Amino acid sequence: MGRAFCVLGEFEPFGRRAEAAVGAAAGSNDSYFLFDPGVARARGDGVEQAVVSGCGNHYEEEIFIRDNVVVWSAGHHVRKRFSASSTVLKACWCSMESTPEPLLCILHSNSLSTYTPSGEFNSVPFSSAMSSMWPMPSGLLLQRAAEAVPYSVSPAAETSGSVYFTLQHNLEEPEALCVEVSGRIQSLVDSDEQIIWTSGRLPYAVSYHSGRKQHTVWEVKSTNSRLEQGRTLERSNSMYLLQCWREQGSNPQAAQVFIATDDDREPLVCFVIKDAKRLFAIKLSRAPEPAADVAWSISAVSAVPIVASQPTLRRGLPRLDMLVLAPDGNVFLYTGRYPLCTYVLPASVLQQTGQHRVEKLLDSVNTRANVLTSSGKIYRCIVELIPSSGITRSCLLALSEGLRPSFYRFVLGSLMEFKPGQLNKTDSSFDKDWSAFSGIMMQWTGERRSDSYKHRSLSSWEFLLQSNRHRNGSHPYPSRRYELCPTHNSKNERSGYSSMLLEVLETLHLVYEDFKLDVLRWGEMWKLGVLLNSIAVAVEEYDYADHYVRDFPTVVTSRVMSNVSSRSSGLIINHFTWIENLLRKKHATSRLPALLTKEDGSLDWSRKVLGFFEVLLGSGNRDKLLSGICIKFAPGTATNAEQMTVLAMVGERFGLSHLDRLPCGLSLPLRHALNSCRESPPADWPPDAYILLGREDLAYMSASRKSGAKDVTMAAQYMLHLRPTLPFTEREPIPSDTPPMEGQASDGMEHIFTPSATLRFGSDLRLNEVRRVLCSSKPVAVRTANAPDVSDPDLVAQQQAQLWQLAQRTTALPFGRGAFTLSTLRPLLTEALPIPKLVLAGRLPSQHDATVNLDVNAGNVSEFTSWPEFHNGVAAGLRLAPGQAKITRTWIVYNKPDEPSYEHAGFLMSLGLHKHLAVLAATDVFRYLAQEHDPTTVGILLGMAAAHRGTMDPAMSKMLYLHIPARHPPSFPELELSSLLQSAALMAVGLLYQGSAHRLTTEILLAEIGRKPGSDSSLDREGYALAAGVALGLVTLGRGKDAWGLADLQIEDRLRHYMCGGSEPSDEYRRRFDGASGFSSVSKSFDDQNQTGGQVMEGSIVNLDVTAPGATLALALMFMKTNDHVVAARLAIPDTHFALEYVRPDFILLRLIARSLILWDSVQATEEWIQSQVPDIIRQAVVQAKGSDAGADVTPDLDMEALTQAHVNILAGACLSIGLRYAGTANAEAQTLLQHYALYFMKEKSQAASGTSPNDRRVDRGTLETCLDVAVLSLSVVMAGTGHLETLRLLRYLRQRNDTDIVYGNHMAVSLAIGFLFLGGGSLTFSTSNGAVAALLISLYPRFPTSPNDHRCHLQAFRHLYVLATEARCVQTMDVDTGLLVYAPLEMTLHETSLHCETTFSRVSPCILPERSALKRVRVCGPRYWSQDMQFLLSETKPWWEHGETGDPFNGGVLYVKRKVGARSYADDPIGSRSLLSRALQRVLVDENADFTIRDQSKVDELVGAFSSDPSLLAFAHLFCSSSFRGEFQDFCLLALFECVSMDKPALLQTYIGLYTSVEALINRVTGRGNCSESLFYALSCCVSLAYCGAAGHDPALQGPSLIQRTFLVSLAKRMDDILTHWKCRRFEDREQLGPPPELVSYLSSHTWPRESASSEDIQRLMFACYVSWEGVPQPALVTKALLEIQQSIPDWSKQDRNSLLPMLASLLPGTPPRTLLQITYCLPLL
Repeated sequence: MGRAFCVLGEFEPFGRRAEAAVGAAAGSNDSYFLFDPGVARARGDGVEQAVVSGCGNHYEEEIFIRDNVVVWSAGHHVRKRFSASSTVLKACWCSMESTPEPLLCILHSNSLSTYTPSGEFNSVPFSSAMSSMWPMPSGLLLQRAAEAVPYSVSPAAETSGSVYFTLQHNLEEPEALCVEVSGRIQSLVDSDEQIIWTSGRLPYAVSYHSGRKQHTVWEVKSTNSRLEQGRTLERSNSMYLLQCWREQGSNPQAAQVFIATDDDREPLVCFVIKDAKRLFAIKLSRAPEPAADVAWSISAVSAVPIVASQPTLRRGLPRLDMLVLAPDGNVFLYTGRYPLCTYVLPASVLQQTGQHRVEKLLDSVNTRANVLTSSGKIYRCIVELIPSSGITRSCLLALSEGLRPSFYRFVLGSLMEFKPGQLNKTDSSFDKDWSAFSGIMMQWTGERRSDSYKHRSLSSWEFLLQSNRHRNGSHPYPSRRYELCPTHNSKNERSGYSSMLLEVLETLHLVYEDFKLDVLRWGEMWKLGVLLNSIAVAVEEYDYADHYVRDFPTVVTSRVMSNVSSRSSGLIINHFTWIENLLRKKHATSRLPALLTKEDGSLDWSRKVLGFFEVLLGSGNRDKLLSGICIKFAPGTATNAEQMTVLAMVGERFGLSHLDRLPCGLSLPLRHALNSCRESPPADWPPDAYILLGREDLAYMSASRKSGAKDVTMAAQYMLHLRPTLPFTEREPIPSDTPPMEGQASDGMEHIFTPSATLRFGSDLRLNEVRRVLCSSKPVAVRTANAPDVSDPDLVAQQQAQLWQLAQRTTALPFGRGAFTLSTLRPLLTEALPIPKLVLAGRLPSQHDATVNLDVNAGNVSEFTSWPEFHNGVAAGLRLAPGQAKITRTWIVYNKPDEPSYEHAGFLMSLGLHKHLAVLAATDVFRYLAQEHDPTTVGILLGMAAAHRGTMDPAMSKMLYLHIPARHPPSFPELELSSLLQSAALMAVGLLYQGSAHRLTTEILLAEIGRKPGSDSSLDREGYALAAGVALGLVTLGRGKDAWGLADLQIEDRLRHYMCGGSEPSDEYRRRFDGASGFSSVSKSFDDQNQTGGQVMEGSIVNLDVTAPGATLALALMFMKTNDHVVAARLAIPDTHFALEYVRPDFILLRLIARSLILWDSVQATEEWIQSQVPDIIRQAVVQAKGSDAGADVTPDLDMEALTQAHVNILAGACLSIGLRYAGTANAEAQTLLQHYALYFMKEKSQAASGTSPNDRRVDRGTLETCLDVAVLSLSVVMAGTGHLETLRLLRYLRQRNDTDIVYGNHMAVSLAIGFLFLGGGSLTFSTSNGAVAALLISLYPRFPTSPNDHRCHLQAFRHLYVLATEARCVQTMDVDTGLLVYAPLEMTLHETSLHCETTFSRVSPCILPERSALKRVRVCGPRYWSQDMQFLLSETKPWWEHGETGDPFNGGVLYVKRKVGARSYADDPIGSRSLLSRALQRVLVDENADFTIRDQSKVDELVGAFSSDPSLLAFAHLFCSSSFRGEFQDFCLLALFECVSMDKPALLQTYIGLYTSVEALINRVTGRGNCSESLFYALSCCVSLAYCGAAGHDPALQGPSLIQRTFLVSLAKRMDDILTHWKCRRFEDREQLGPPPELVSYLSSHTWPRESASSEDIQRLMFACYVSWEGVPQPALVTKALLEIQQSIPDWSKQDRNSLLPMLASLLPGTPPRTLLQITYCLPLL
């Protein structure tokens, strides 16, 4: 009678029931397949665990197909349901290199749909119809339908008659499948060769030739540019088939093909020929040249692979057995070619069906298979022989790897026959499993003891042939196939059971030692110890038996073993001793058994642990250890053994939770290595390595620098602190504490009050003040003097006059608000972006805040607010953070209003400045341009150019040139384009071609600077020429004379001509014919040279008022930072009175700026440098002017007005030069100097207004106001993002002015300055790269508009280009444990330059970092946080890292830090008074009399909480440190707890408690006050701890002090010695002559242990076992061997002094302590 299947129930595809539940019609062509859940799991998901499991996953998942519907279900729940537009032919899972996730491939006739578990979808169209597909390890194999007509001709798919195709990437076209024939690769064109099976795990396929009727096994290989009939394969990794085996003769096509495994775990390809009722297997070789042959064959009509006989690990391929249906209807379980047992359906099922015959086996997954009966019903059955007991399963797994295959099959067969039906998973228990396993072993030991040597010696093969198992086979059919090649008899081969039991003993002993290294397995080790003791005695391995008695003296029975020698001679593997010898450096590492060195085997835990210790303490190298163990190392730098150990632990996925499973003593050396590397680990380690060290801060920083890095998962439970679910940079900004009330208008700044901003600027109210002064959505306060003699009409007129003045300031506020809120908002994409209102009304505080509106009759309000609304839209859009992938085209179009508006035009420009407009399609841009709305067109042109800056995109170029009529061909229809649009288009061309030195663009822009007006409308010519000049400077930015291909244009001379005037240059400069277009590319600008400009006949003379500014800036940008003194000399400030007459004072300002940009390195933030820019004649004139005020004579012929105006413009130009040179640096010298000159200009203006200044009649107040604006803008640029308080006070004062001479442009400058000072809410600053300086120069152009609609000299939209100069260099530190932003000191080092040496300074985060080109090192310093050190190479051209850029060391501005234990954050404890451990302990633990007591439990909780937030430590303090437990143990727990938390070693708490309690329990057991553990593993662990303590600080591999207190271990050792001394004293009356205990003599002479009859004798056995373990007494066999050596060397040794034998005894018994050797010398005469 065979074993009964465990039937789960009658099987029906769940997809069929799911479809019926939704009302779908039943189909006739339903199909399904079952699969392992691991198939649908992404590669690398989860933590790999070496936990032994019976079947891995205890369920399967299902794919059901009906017509065009695919249902994916698991556990009777639908996961996904796919509905396609066409019929589904087939579905399967496969893996491709293009994605780490598996792909669910759904085949249609004309396409392939792929889905990932995460929801990604892709469709691959076919050029011809496909009929089937098969999965491969990396891709798909497709079969073209018979007589399919290609839909299209595709070079990738069109081959000469190819039937099969491969698909390796879901975004590529299928490739023709090739085969290798005679060393050449060619397409598989034989239509009779039909693929019938492929493997998704192994690279093999099987085909059947319908003509020859032969099967062929192919290996799937890849090629690198192998030739195919004279041509090269298109991809370097194309797949082809290599023939491994071809069937001899002919056979019908196999009904089933599958993969199984042989005894040696080699794969087998099994064929079931149903017609021939035969199953044959092909063994695949893993040799470089593949070969295969028929290994064996059996009779069968159906078979499936199944996991049954061997447990498997949760990684790697399982051991696949076979469930075989014989022709007579019996079902056998085969392992390889050998049957194990017969399976039948249970009686309950047979009674229901009334049928007894199985027709077919199908749908196997892991341990389950479907059984089809003759009644047509299908039953889902479990076939699992692996027991549920963990210890039994571990033993069987080890035996399957350690025993010979024949022995293991015999063990497994005996286990199944022990008690039939007991081992089924559904009705078995852990105890029954172990009872069955141990019962079999005990039966064998009983047979061995009864007839050990009564019969002649049989070989193992002969023994198996004569066994009952062989004679009483379950069925004669499989017994005939039970063939096993006999092993060769060896000289010392033992008889049947003895030989097998010896192998079992050696294998299970390794399991026993493996359990000793895992404290979680100690509870069941005694069972294995008892069994192994019996086996050891049975095979006369008494040293093994003694080993188990030592570990479990009160459980394992000892026997008298005198006069019998042990075969092992004391050479027993003991992991504790092996590690202790490594620590004590007693002898070299020996090679371990092969079973211990096997990767991913049953003893993987021992392999890892022993390998770590050998890496740390051994002499082996990284590639090969002396013990033979192979260890995987994680990538990273390792300079010493400790760092190599850390990388080994990470490479083996050995985390802190695994480290906690080691015995407390054994974990200490590994924890020491981790602690040694914790302070400053290498920077190239993986995140898991930092987690292992307890440096979560470095782990998060490392993970953030790697694209697609996953969460680190190696932290132990007590290391899992409260961490943020998302990095701070990914969170939504926290709203303000005072959000707008319902119905109240938003000011666009509510979101600015983030934790970062609050931490950045402390607890003052500067942010609130900035928000108040930049708010434009609320009525402004109008305060007028309430004089009694003023009539109401006059009062209203005064209010309106003041309101008009305030309205100019209000309309300028969006400039500052845009800079203040720059990149601070992440919007909801389901809502439109709100744009704050621009309110020009006022409120009267004297009349209870009554609202007064602006009088529309006093002016055109709509025109007054049009462009301010544009700037308001820009400010609203600038709030969006750049680099957001969520900003889609749909959302941009969603925000488009029905009618074009100024606000939306500005919004579009802001999107372009953030590069979000790049997602728009060409049709979207056309729709915007077709509106013919000038502001919208300006926003689109500038925004698209900024989004494509420096790309020279041809499509963008065409769009831009379309808006420059001067570049239209003569036949092009005339377009009415305003000068506003033309200026914007020119600037956009410069941005698009920035830094390219494109010749044609350069030539065009150079000509446009001096273009003559084509009509009387020439009001904006200055702005057009300026835009052309700046665009030319952008195109040639910083190229100087190195621009290739521009030398013949003589750009420098022509720009000089535009700056200084004179006749036009010769015609050779403007004779260039463009043959492609048929018209002169530049001459059109010169056609109208003689046309009139307005009412002035210009002729051939250059109008310097128009061309000089643009030419000056073009020359400055072209030669920026070149330090070319020749070019700079052309920009020299006039130093004669005659020259001053021909240069406007404001042009002198531009010349000084241009000269400073060229001589970049000469600019210094000193008073001396500024004064050196003033020519002597001007300086002397200013001195004379000051003297005239004091009564001195002034030279009468001096033009003092020209001189003084030149002087103030020179000073303003010097200020702006310093501002650009030190932009974003927060340089203290520059700040002081610029603030000084801002105050100087304020003083000069105030004196000019009062008439007390000598310059009051020479310099007008408007010029001084412009110079003041330039100075404060320069100051804010230097201090950008810092929120400098003194600068804010100055700017707030300037804003409060409401004089009549303060125009719109002055308010705009002050507003911009305030925004710059708090740029991005303090998170952004400016760069000094070429592009950034150019953008700043355009934004700060020192010619400010007089009204909101003034674009005459400078298009106001250009003021927003400062966005292109910003960098997110603000770094904030986040506590990795709490997820809160904290203060942390940062030490920064700058590279050495020509101006300064290497500089180091400190700042407190959050702060602004220096530029990347200057930054050399950033280090987290200070005593409260763990140090981090980031070093950078000198990079002069690289910009700051963009958001989300791979390799960003600052993680987008968030630097994770880890606080040291015992330290408070700087916000909670600014001066460190609350972080002193001594004060805390004194306050909590010590009373007035210095008694160690606890006053209040809450104080203990508070102190522990100050050191650690781990709830387990707080719970320990409640349970073991509370006042309810009084005594020595409570005091010890309290001291241990405080030491662990204060020294940041929480894992050592279990070490302290474990060692302490084990010794205390032993004392209580000896004194009769309690019980102790039945094992002595804690004593062994204490020995290892002592060895570690002795090696720490002395061994080069264990540098630094010991983790655990040396005094604690010494005191434990002293207590152990006292216990043993007390025990020995009870055996001797004369304690002064204390010798070895009498039990030792009996033990060494005859292996005799104390008797075990009485309970008192158990104590004696326990103490003696403790004695031999603690003292390191060698086993008796070794002592006996040593005595024989002494007798042979020294015949009269008994007459000599015992001490003289110690040296020889030490050499014969290496590793034995000296005092133990002395005790043995006392025993030698008695042996």
